[in-house]
Amino acid sequence: MGEVGYTYTGLSGKTKKDFGFGDAKYVTYLNVFNNTIAKKNQLDSITIDKSQNSIKYGDVFFTTSSETPDEVGMSSIWLYNFDNIYLNSFCFGFRPTITIDPYFLAYSLRSYYIRKQFNLLAQGISRYNISKTKAMDIFISLPEVKEQKKIGNHFKMLDNQITLHQCEPILKSNLIQIIIS
Repeated sequence: MGEVGYTYTGLSGKTKKDFGFGDAKYVTYLNVFNNTIAKKNQLDSITIDKSQNSIKYGDVFFTTSSETPDEVGMSSIWLYNFDNIYLNSFCFGFRPTITIDPYFLAYSLRSYYIRKQFNLLAQGISRYNISKTKAMDIFISLPEVKEQKKIGNHFKMLDNQITLHQCEPILKSNLIQIIIS
């Protein structure tokens, strides 16, 4: 991965009093951990700080620490263009320097093969960590961009279908409530 991009740090030098208000936002650890594609509605507030690394469209975030080796290095990709958005301090960012389809990258980094590589890099006993330097040694296969787009769109459609099926019980329940009313 280090041959196709570079890493940057999340928020640094902050104390508890810096969080919860302000005109800037930051991507939370749970947003990264839980979502293949980071959610713009799962951000928290912070004050604007031009000394911090701002995130950009197509950036990938990785968790640096977890309670199990299976959960370290979870990734999420940012697909928005907003100003004054930062990354939390318990993650690091990766910015590709070549053209990579963001959906292909997002789903590839959550694949069994890549997760297995991250798992092997996890170090610790009661808390597991991963070095961003070592993470850049991970091998990721990159077909031509045209093929990446096809693969990325396929997984995006599958993800959307899964989400729709998960929402069906809620939709049916709401429909029944409307009919009863």
